[in-house]
Amino acid sequence: MTTTYHNNSGLWADFWQEAIQEGVRRGPMNPGFWNHMAGKYERNKDLKRESERLETIFNLLKSTGIILDGARVLDIGGGTGALAIPLAKSGARVTVVDFSEGMLQKLKERAQKEQVPIERTILSSWDAIDLEKEGFKKQFDIVLASMTPAVRTPDDFRLMLEASKGVCYYSGWVKRKWSPEYYELYRDLFHEEHREGTHGIYLPFMYLYMLGYQPDIVLKQDEWQSEETLDEIVETVSGFFGVTKHIDEDKKIKIREYFARKTDNGVYHSKTMVTTGMMVWDMRKNCNRDQTPVLL
Repeated sequence: MTTTYHNNSGLWADFWQEAIQEGVRRGPMNPGFWNHMAGKYERNKDLKRESERLETIFNLLKSTGIILDGARVLDIGGGTGALAIPLAKSGARVTVVDFSEGMLQKLKERAQKEQVPIERTILSSWDAIDLEKEGFKKQFDIVLASMTPAVRTPDDFRLMLEASKGVCYYSGWVKRKWSPEYYELYRDLFHEEHREGTHGIYLPFMYLYMLGYQPDIVLKQDEWQSEETLDEIVETVSGFFGVTKHIDEDKKIKIREYFARKTDNGVYHSKTMVTTGMMVWDMRKNCNRDQTPVLL
């Protein structure tokens, strides 16, 4: 009789890697896209929705027993500070890593305006961070990755786990449905239907479960509304379509012509129906499912 062990997490990581088409560094996987987006974040913020979202996230974090005051927090892909600044206001010592200079500049401006100390900001993609060199390995009480392309692959996710000595929080897509114009334009440009990529929260959730963690998860459905100038919507759509398609100048001209007909006094109004998932888990609590023996 031979004793062997499951390798469920390894097999799932292989599937995850294949599913996300690694190697594509266009659109939201490129810092230039987020430099463009940085200026729109505050303008399109829904204060009521943001307050409800923060309450849900803080309740999830506090459900683990973590104390925010004095906690060392790493915010991966922290952007303009949607989580970093409220956490710093609660007494946390926050480090933010983001590959967008525009996003970090908005964060610094907001922190200065609201007189909130952010301990450190690092301009870098997450996968380029050397945990040992930065002194990040198992050093943070809370590690966050909220709706960010920074933690996209199993390797990115493993780096996140290795930085935590306490609690982790991750949020990502369950479902996203754009305004109808996006789909109509996509058909006109590429003569096929638009299909969402395989990038849902189920990928890291299943990976965590197979590693032996039991994340608490909350799903939230919402409608996101935004207003963009013609120049902004052309760059936004070019970025999202550019993840899987080559967008040359001819395509951009067609995108501009299309949305020029859809704007109202030079402004395009969009509505996106989204379902997102938020999950939290404690790195100190693990039942080691992959180490369950199998007798052969």
